[in-house]
Amino acid sequence: MSLILLPFWGLAQGTSQIYGIVSTNENSLEGAVVFTSDNKENLSKTDEKGFYHLKLNDGKYKLVFKAKGYQDKQIIVNVKKGESKRLNVKLESESYNLDEVIVNRKSAIQQIKESPFNVVALDAKAAYNSTQDLAQLLDKASGVKVRESGGVGSDMSISLNGFTGNHVKLFMDGVPMQGFGSAFQLNNIPVGIADRIEVYKGVVPIEFGTDALGGVINIVTNQNRNTSVDASYAYGSFNTHKTNISFNHTTKSGFTIRANANQAYSDNDYKVKTTVLNLQTGNRPDELHWVKRFNDAYHNEAISLKTGFVKKSWADQLLFGFTYGQDYKEIQHTNLMSIVFGEKNTKSTSYLYSISYEKKNLFTKGLNLRFNANYNETEGRNYDTINRQYNWYGEYITSNTKGEYGQNTLAKYQNKNLSSSLNIGYQINKYHSISINDLISTYKRKNDDAAAVAEPGTVLDTVKRTNLKNVLGISYRYQPNKKWISNLFLKQYNVHVTGPVNISTQTNRETLERQNRSFSTTGYGFATTYNFEDLQFKASIEKAYRLPTDQELFGDEVLESGNVTLQAEESLNYNLGAIWNKSFNENSSVYIDVNGYYRDTKNFIRRVIDARYGSGGSVNFGKVTNIGIDAEIRYYYKNNFTIGGNVTYQNLRNKEKYEKVNTTQPSATYNDRMPNIPYFFGNADAAYYFHDLWKKGNTLSIGYTFNYVGEFYQQFESLGYAGSKNKLPEQMWNDASVTYSLQNGRYNFTFEAKNINNALLFDNFSLQKPGRSFFMKFRYFFNRRK
Repeated sequence: MSLILLPFWGLAQGTSQIYGIVSTNENSLEGAVVFTSDNKENLSKTDEKGFYHLKLNDGKYKLVFKAKGYQDKQIIVNVKKGESKRLNVKLESESYNLDEVIVNRKSAIQQIKESPFNVVALDAKAAYNSTQDLAQLLDKASGVKVRESGGVGSDMSISLNGFTGNHVKLFMDGVPMQGFGSAFQLNNIPVGIADRIEVYKGVVPIEFGTDALGGVINIVTNQNRNTSVDASYAYGSFNTHKTNISFNHTTKSGFTIRANANQAYSDNDYKVKTTVLNLQTGNRPDELHWVKRFNDAYHNEAISLKTGFVKKSWADQLLFGFTYGQDYKEIQHTNLMSIVFGEKNTKSTSYLYSISYEKKNLFTKGLNLRFNANYNETEGRNYDTINRQYNWYGEYITSNTKGEYGQNTLAKYQNKNLSSSLNIGYQINKYHSISINDLISTYKRKNDDAAAVAEPGTVLDTVKRTNLKNVLGISYRYQPNKKWISNLFLKQYNVHVTGPVNISTQTNRETLERQNRSFSTTGYGFATTYNFEDLQFKASIEKAYRLPTDQELFGDEVLESGNVTLQAEESLNYNLGAIWNKSFNENSSVYIDVNGYYRDTKNFIRRVIDARYGSGGSVNFGKVTNIGIDAEIRYYYKNNFTIGGNVTYQNLRNKEKYEKVNTTQPSATYNDRMPNIPYFFGNADAAYYFHDLWKKGNTLSIGYTFNYVGEFYQQFESLGYAGSKNKLPEQMWNDASVTYSLQNGRYNFTFEAKNINNALLFDNFSLQKPGRSFFMKFRYFFNRRK
């Protein structure tokens, strides 16, 4: 019926159009792309019947037909005003991939969305011209809240479906980021390094070989095999500078090189509103003052190089990598803003060596192998030797303490991480496949403190710290047709920890003893999805375990204390979701993604803050449940306009009825929301694109984002008097950006305004984030396609 009505519809509109069927020698071809050579943005993608449709002005055009695995075809056509012309095209197969930049990336994101797991994918390419880092881009995903303690280089944690920090595991190209070092974390990696960000919520496939409860964030880096150069420089408020340059090149023989270097610097001297200590009296009046941060400068530099071979008979990919990073961070305060430092700082350098190998159809058709390994050495130094006490005005008095934090230190520590992952998959037939994944990671820390050695009466901590983890998984996948996919899996967890335990029975005294602890258990899960024409349903369940991280076990040697006695968390995770993706015509489409979840967790690991000293640490809390929902909706009109947003509601509750184990004393906080965790938040954004503005190939884009976080308690809501309960108020702020791209994106100029309404913004324990700020960025991009 559509083929019959199209000619009359086109004449009624007074525009010209081309339509028809794209086919192969056997049948019609779904997913082929049809566009004119002078305007690739005006394109049509064939449906399941191979049907395409293009609206054109009258004139002469060169039509281009593309499809992965088939030879390009170009046809010259002449169309008159109001004319509708049918043109059927047959494509011939070929032995090599076509235009990987356009086709492969889209198919990868589509495959992720169609998987049975609760996962969303963020296309990073749309943000290349922004000044965002990966953390800021990730903050736009439904169900995700990125929480930072300050400005550039500040501590960061990710909240995903109510689980925060170490409950969520970070990967880059399937490799754990746990040992990458502080100079190479999400909030200081420019967004241009990534192709996309995959967000797995709750249930995690075995291919990651991890022990996450909240989910997994996987950064898929830009693997462009064309010769390309991408360079940018950004400058903004608080004397912030960010630079990034990347280079990719692959020869005809398959030799490839990928290099990236980035730098960030900021004074972070934004103003905060807080109480100020009177150094003479020792009192802290309740009156709030606007003061400027004066010991919060940060800079980092990182360079990474990958080289090897791609698309060889013996390897689809063999890459050797090296990454070097260094950073310097001044420490303005503890985990509480009331305790201020004037000269405390920390430095670190890290070296990362890696190897990755991939081969499909190894030895036999359907047998695929992927191997990744990396080794990291990080050396850090902490400086705290000034016996002073500061306040927020930068004033100080000489104190009797050893250092600003009460302990004289020139501490040096060395972390060594080794991680390796082996995945073997076999496609038994078109319906059945199996996969095995084994992840082994080791961690070792060595401490040294010159100040402790020199200071009489101090104790030098030389206790060995090690952590060995092994997660082995096996999965079975059943796909009887294109609509239904199911995945069943098992995971075996093993861990062995060695570290110091304080065995002293005296208050304020430390006697460290080296102890060993081991843990072993089995988890399991099931995920399934069913696809209708425009609607997809998903359901999954997993019994998962989360093993304590190195920082939770051993601290960070700065403001975080360790706890070797931590037990693994155990959780039953349930997920149910639906996706509706509907194209109304060639101009407009709607995408809606809704997910509900329930978590039942035992031995929940909670981060706590010492109210006196402001130090942080982790403890096993007890039983916690969480029920929540997140949703995203987005509307697209042509390639000119998009609007959408997402919202998350979660209800993380304390379900531990008694104060302590083996007692009957009721818990005063039973059924309270878990503190310091936002439970209602979201954002909305819109963007409009003016194409061929002033000159063909130039584009002006204007974007706006509204952000919202509902109020939440810092401590348990049942504790304290009504007037003394610390509550973070409702937060709303606005961001805007303007980008002008010239010569089809070769030259790009961006201006951004963040927190335009200068709202007071907080995340963790009322640590205030920057107010209104402005940034400018210039980006040059060159890409020569093969």
